[in-house]
Amino acid sequence: MSTQFSAKCFLVVLSAVIGLSAAHNILVLTPITSPSHSNVFKPLVAELADRGHFVTYWNGLLQSDKSSSVIQSNQTTTNSSNLRLLTSPNLVRLNRQHQIDFNDRDSPFRLLFRMQATIERYCRAIYEDPVFHWLMNSKERYDLIILDGFSNDCTLLLAEVFDVPFIYLNCFPPSPWLLYAIGSPLALDHFPNPAGTRDKMDLWQRTFNVVTSVFAVYFHRWLVLPEIDRVASKVLGKNNLTSVAAIENRYLSLILSNTHFSINFQLPTSPAVVEVGGLHLGEARNEIPKELVSFLDGSGDAGFIIVSFGSMLRGDGLPKNFRRLFLSVFARLTQRVVWKWEDQSKLGEREGLIPSNVKTISWLPQKELLSHRNARLFISHGGLLSKQETVFHGVPAIFLPIFADQPINAQKAEDDGYAIRLDLGKLTEEILYNSIQAILTNPRYAKRIGQVSALMHDQIDNPMDRAIYWIEYVIRHQGAPHLRNASRDLFLLQRGLFDVFLVILAACLLMAYGAVYLCAAVCHSRYGSKKLAVDLNKKGE
Repeated sequence: MSTQFSAKCFLVVLSAVIGLSAAHNILVLTPITSPSHSNVFKPLVAELADRGHFVTYWNGLLQSDKSSSVIQSNQTTTNSSNLRLLTSPNLVRLNRQHQIDFNDRDSPFRLLFRMQATIERYCRAIYEDPVFHWLMNSKERYDLIILDGFSNDCTLLLAEVFDVPFIYLNCFPPSPWLLYAIGSPLALDHFPNPAGTRDKMDLWQRTFNVVTSVFAVYFHRWLVLPEIDRVASKVLGKNNLTSVAAIENRYLSLILSNTHFSINFQLPTSPAVVEVGGLHLGEARNEIPKELVSFLDGSGDAGFIIVSFGSMLRGDGLPKNFRRLFLSVFARLTQRVVWKWEDQSKLGEREGLIPSNVKTISWLPQKELLSHRNARLFISHGGLLSKQETVFHGVPAIFLPIFADQPINAQKAEDDGYAIRLDLGKLTEEILYNSIQAILTNPRYAKRIGQVSALMHDQIDNPMDRAIYWIEYVIRHQGAPHLRNASRDLFLLQRGLFDVFLVILAACLLMAYGAVYLCAAVCHSRYGSKKLAVDLNKKGE
């Protein structure tokens, strides 16, 4: 055991002994998740346990094994007696098939309109899972619940069962309905929703941003949340359940947002929204597979390019015409290419299809590759974690966004000057090749990524310490009700002061009407006086 590791263990044990009275029982819920979302939660769970808290962690992607007290992720390994893992084989199968592919790039609203059916499928799986029933019937007491802020609303029933506050840890930029739920300003004049474009919007873009954001809020409140209530009542066989919306309104204390103002569009938030972007970017690292080491080290001054479309989009799901386009472009490059590609057979359509400078691999340690001295370019879908990693390690990028927050992530990166955003639907061989050459040969991209990376690194504390502090803060202050924004009791139109504007408009119209009426009365009075005088004169004659 190394001296450094021994010292860390000593500090952990010492802090646990000293702060034993401050140890809390925390329930972390991510039954619906993805590998990338799990990469955010696992380090946080491990750190909470290392600091002496008792953590129960339900992750819908963890496989059951005998060493259930061990978490191993791309970030952290912990073996703690105060960490309990809950696993669900049925949810593992569900979380491996989120039914999202490259065709979802056609419309930003496609996933939103599918959300009601998707949440019905997710909730049914959760409510039928033995782990959920074990928790519902548990006599254990928890001090706090932390859950993923996307598609895990079904678990909010547990907040009422245990009568404890909860925190959303959101792996995306905050959605309009989450900002609405916490009472934070939506800032629709400059903060785009995933269907938007950028922060500097003209009149029509702002109109589109307002209309689509308001629609998203009420679509979620009026269709998605009631669907959860319906499924809960049907599957659990209870008709007197409190609505999920009411539970959220009562028990929601804080949102931890996986964003940072250095790389995301700026959002004026309430104190109940805390940015912890880069939570998964720590010191612990995976080893680069041996088969890759010589390939990367041998790339020389030309370096290598990393190609990955994240964990929810499979690389081998790329349509055949785009596969050939990519391979044709890569064959023209002097750089080597590492491509995350799950099914090797889908590339072997004919002899010699894969260029000698391209290496496909079913899984790659993305952060470790980006930190390699020879990394020159990252070609990606523009997921938020991928964007954070490429900025953190100072590697410029080409983003081809597909769904969710990826378009605004890519647009912000291009606006900041360290990436190029491309449209997969309009992609040609020359467009891709020219974009790659622009990144590799124009020094402004390397300069800008260095500047933005410095901004991201320049923080008064690290995201992990910040997240832990606020989690413990909410527990210490019994849900921190003093953070509750009074606007949470207002409708969205009231928060946007539309009712005030209507009152002002009505008052202005009333005053205008009064002014016109008064002018008309004065004019009529004067005209009537003159007419009377004329009539009298005529009679006198």
